[in-house]
Amino acid sequence: KLHNNTTPDDVAICRAYLAFLRSNGDGNTFYRTLEAEGVTRARLQSFERPIKSEPSFYADRKDVLIGEFENFLKILKSVHSGTDLDSAIAAARGRLDGGMNQRLDTILGIRGKVSSALSMARAVAEARSNMASIMAGAKDDAALRDLLFLDLALEDCLRSAVERQNISQLGLNELTDLVLFALQNLNFTVGSKELSLCAGHWKKLQILSRDEYEWPLHALSVSDRIGRWVQDFTHVLYQHLQSKAEGLGEAFHAEKWTIPLFSEDVIRGGPAFVLSLLLRPLERSLREKAGLGGWQVVSAAHSVGRVSCIPRLHDVQSERFAEPVVLIADEVGGDEEIPEGATAVLSCSTLDLVAHLAVRARNAGVLFATCFDADEYRRLKTFADKTLSLSVSPSGDLLYAEGANNTDPGDRGEPSKARKVSHPSIQPATPPFVGWVIGQDEFEPGVVGGKSNNLNGLRGRLSNGIHLPNSIALPFGIMERVLTYESNRRLREDCEALLASGGDDPSSKLVAVRANLLQLSAPPELQAALNEQWQRAGLPLAAWESSWHAIRRVWASKWNDRAYLSRRTRGVAHASLHMAVLIQEVVPAEYAFVLHTANPLTGNRNELIAEVVMGMGETLVGNYSGRALGFLCDKSDLRPRILCYPSKKVGIYGTGVIFRSDSNGEDLEDFAGAGLYDSYLAQEPEHRLLDYGDEKLVWDAAYREQLLRRIARIGVEVERLLGAPQDIEGAVVGDRFYIVQTRPQVGL
Repeated sequence: KLHNNTTPDDVAICRAYLAFLRSNGDGNTFYRTLEAEGVTRARLQSFERPIKSEPSFYADRKDVLIGEFENFLKILKSVHSGTDLDSAIAAARGRLDGGMNQRLDTILGIRGKVSSALSMARAVAEARSNMASIMAGAKDDAALRDLLFLDLALEDCLRSAVERQNISQLGLNELTDLVLFALQNLNFTVGSKELSLCAGHWKKLQILSRDEYEWPLHALSVSDRIGRWVQDFTHVLYQHLQSKAEGLGEAFHAEKWTIPLFSEDVIRGGPAFVLSLLLRPLERSLREKAGLGGWQVVSAAHSVGRVSCIPRLHDVQSERFAEPVVLIADEVGGDEEIPEGATAVLSCSTLDLVAHLAVRARNAGVLFATCFDADEYRRLKTFADKTLSLSVSPSGDLLYAEGANNTDPGDRGEPSKARKVSHPSIQPATPPFVGWVIGQDEFEPGVVGGKSNNLNGLRGRLSNGIHLPNSIALPFGIMERVLTYESNRRLREDCEALLASGGDDPSSKLVAVRANLLQLSAPPELQAALNEQWQRAGLPLAAWESSWHAIRRVWASKWNDRAYLSRRTRGVAHASLHMAVLIQEVVPAEYAFVLHTANPLTGNRNELIAEVVMGMGETLVGNYSGRALGFLCDKSDLRPRILCYPSKKVGIYGTGVIFRSDSNGEDLEDFAGAGLYDSYLAQEPEHRLLDYGDEKLVWDAAYREQLLRRIARIGVEVERLLGAPQDIEGAVVGDRFYIVQTRPQVGL
């Protein structure tokens, strides 16, 4: 127990051990006293660090130990039995009105009862909700001090009540109520806007019927957002504390093993940890009620490889593993490239089903799955440096076994291997010059990329209510032509030298290459041609400086890490990759969606899957933390079935003009170029903290079904017009639906 934070159980354990000592080591006395205090032998063994050993008796040290443990019991009681609360209430009573004093008496009455966590949490939350206004009205420092100490004691009282409760035995209804009060309690302490939004959403969710199919999915979205806040908050707190702990620990020669534990123990003693204790069993109950397994598979494959456990996928994206590996990565950001040799990536980080990284994983035949069960995730890590065979069951769970000779129960064929596929159809020669800037009526293959050409295949063919944004483009070869100008000669030579010396880990060289490209000067002819085509297309006005900066950023993205590594892994020559720039009017999206017209997980072409976010689609394809609203429907009836509710924290809102990367490597077989290269707005977009408390997409079922059906109909229509399954990105503004890009769906 000395390695754990003390809890209310320790009061009972200490009293039982004192009785054990006074009875000269009678074990029956120990357990009888313990159980009288409400702690059983089974509870001792259920702790995070179980207590399974019997108490030891030392006859020669009996009297000394009794004295020591009597003093220790005083400390435990002052912390966990309410001595501090009693003194804090006594000091503050004269500064409180009758109603507040009555609430405090209620808390004192509840405190001594067994299994009173929910009652205590409710009472403390009500009391603390009044404390802020009372403290704001305090007239002097002495009054404020007494009130602050009372508020701290109330906070600690709730923590003690939750820790005393056997949380694993609570039902779903009790857990959801307890989470609400723990949320409110934590927000009184921290005062976070994000936490306040989560608490408001969670409170509103409590009035809905918990028997409906979608309720646990809705609740999971909020608990996911809460969990991410707790994780971020405790990480920042740990960073603040631990550097001080290390400096102080070294200065006064503390035991080495205590220093890493210091900040963790401080966090475990605070209200954020109480909330985290509740979230784990809550999520487990919600997933069980929703009929969800412990896994979310975003790319299904049969995989074999040696297990390698890593903190972040980003740390190894430039690796070239000599043997097949299964990566277990604690953190996945969504903007990484899967390293050469990886046959599977398993993580506890969520990834949007239609995010670019998920698309590339499916196209490369790499298994990618998120584990929601902390115990299962820890068990997987015990296979480090061993060979695992993995596959996906028909129900969508991950199956794994040690060894390389296990067959795939899903009968998906041979295990995935890291494949290197060359693309001789992409020629390294610089494309012929067709003009500095071209209008959308001049888009054609070999001049601009798939984004531009695929949209042109839809012009004039779509139903009323479905629109395409006006567009112009800088065709292939313009970047290379700009680099030939004398004013850019030094930058070109520097880039060539840097790329020639890149080696196996070129990251630092690529940073310098991108920096050089951002310094390119523009030929006067380019500026004049852009201005002419801009006016002809009727695009919103944008300053030349911001437009030229965005164009250079798109070109520079040819040399971002993930694009470079993906070309290297898939055998695409760097010189053969050319970048056009598609310039479009920004759709001021209320909602954005990404739609796959064939189920990307099963390959079923009679089903489509889509995900919807508030604001622009970058939060979706860029894998911003949190989930989109996901749905699946059969093309025969287009009736949407909700897969998950939205939990994105941030929405992106923009206007003006966007400059999209449009390479000649977007849609190659075995090379998911989608998402490798970057797009930029002329004006930086606004990032808004999202409040789902009154969002009709979440709360208005009739509106939601109508919206999702219309999105599904767009998918069916575009697939019919283009003759193949499509990966579509779109936006919704009022009653107008836009397709901003579409490409053939890869990885089927």
